[in-house]
Amino acid sequence: FGSSHWGHGYRQFLPALARQGSMETKGEKVQCFGRKKTAVAVALVRTGSGQVRLNGCPIHTIKPEILRVKVYEPLLLLGRERCSKVDIRLRVRGGGYTSQIYALRQAIAKGIVAYYQKYIDEASKKEIKDI
Repeated sequence: FGSSHWGHGYRQFLPALARQGSMETKGEKVQCFGRKKTAVAVALVRTGSGQVRLNGCPIHTIKPEILRVKVYEPLLLLGRERCSKVDIRLRVRGGGYTSQIYALRQAIAKGIVAYYQKYIDEASKKEIKDI
């Protein structure tokens, strides 16, 4: 596996090998993004206990506080019983405060819908989407 004109040799296979090991565990997760102007938010939704974190911090630390409820909207609409089954990890970059908030809201909504479609069933996904 020496370095050749095809790229980095064996190093290109290392991420694939690492991924195979983690897929054997219960890795039920989906990744979705939301955009508003130049702000991009990425939501990783996976099976869990209802934790929501933004850039590693709890979601209740979001600034500005006036717009914090906008991020809560998708979670409040779905209700506690649906949201307590998943953990959501959020990352956001670019744009201003307001655009970031709306990008986060879109990423959360799309992520939860995608998770329910992939791991629960189509009927509950439709039900969530219609809310």
